[in-house]
Amino acid sequence: MRDLKARCKTVFVVVSVVLLALVAWSGDADAAGQTFTIRDVAVDETAGDAQAAREIALRSAEVTAWNRLIQSMAGVNAAQVAQPDSQTLQTMVQSLEFADERITTGRYQALVTVRFRSDAVLGWLETSGVAHAAAPTPTLVVLPVLDTGEGNVLWLEGGNPWLTAWQQYRGGGHIVPVVAPVADLDDLLTIDQSGAVNGDWPSMQTLMGRYRADGVLVATARSTPEGMEQTLIWFDGPQGTPIPVGVPDLPAGTDEMASVSEEGSVVVSTAPVTGSGDVGSGTVAAGDYAGAVEQARTSLDQFWTAETTAPSGPEAVMVAEVPIRNLAEWVRIRNLLARPAVLSQSLPLVIGVDHVRVLLRYFGTLEQLRTGLRQVGLNLTAQGDSWIIIPL
Repeated sequence: MRDLKARCKTVFVVVSVVLLALVAWSGDADAAGQTFTIRDVAVDETAGDAQAAREIALRSAEVTAWNRLIQSMAGVNAAQVAQPDSQTLQTMVQSLEFADERITTGRYQALVTVRFRSDAVLGWLETSGVAHAAAPTPTLVVLPVLDTGEGNVLWLEGGNPWLTAWQQYRGGGHIVPVVAPVADLDDLLTIDQSGAVNGDWPSMQTLMGRYRADGVLVATARSTPEGMEQTLIWFDGPQGTPIPVGVPDLPAGTDEMASVSEEGSVVVSTAPVTGSGDVGSGTVAAGDYAGAVEQARTSLDQFWTAETTAPSGPEAVMVAEVPIRNLAEWVRIRNLLARPAVLSQSLPLVIGVDHVRVLLRYFGTLEQLRTGLRQVGLNLTAQGDSWIIIPL
């Protein structure tokens, strides 16, 4: 009987690994057909006739869209990326869409949406040799939900200084563009505070269409005597992704110890570090909604950077243990492991009842790996001669 149970457990583990490998493979296959989209490129060109003006406008739209895309992906390194010639650029374009077309004698005006083949763009960037993100920076529309202690408030009819702070924010230099809704009747009819908190994806998609956004940021804040508390959830699909806010960075040499409790959970204790600060703008005072917006924007930028920009350096390998309570918890952690750009691969080697042993391939240093994992809500810590990955 014991042999039978052991064989059944082995079969379960093997089947799980195969299923997970198939899921990972199908995700890679889908990625190969993805496009990078630049919307609403305004063109206004003249020529001897309307057809010639249109052709000039389309080539101009492709160049403008390309420059915006490279700026979004390469940032300060964009100037180092070589400009493709017109013929090469056209091979990178997947499709063109047009809006507000105005055609007159010898003149063409329109708003053009350009979709580039992701594999072609990434290949060009790799050839350029500059550091870059794995995808263009998305635009998010924010839903600022205020937790009053007696309930949640979203739109202005209930009085929401948190929404007002997002609408009035003018801070510059951020990586991820965020649009604050105008809070008019159309917005009120699209989604309410319950839909925002509970992740009403169909309503969010309607809101994204209105604001030409790629995702939704649900920012929930509460003012307490100890300061502003906030939770950020990024929706680019039905399942939202938590964005860490105020997670302390652990400097090199920090004394950490991990132990496993009788219930199987992992407890991490970290020696206090004098002068350590929070991610974002540090501690935000109670009622300082403008400061909380700045903290949220900074945390969002750090999350995106850690997720999409791989550090330079040779590839390294390590094996880590992931304690789990059930398979659903492992699926959630596996999805988080797929996000940091510092990780080139996370391969499950053994899937047990209460743990998963995973092979990590990463770029850069161990500290860069730990920073990348912390930015997506995971902690990598030492336990004896082993490495343990646990949610923050």
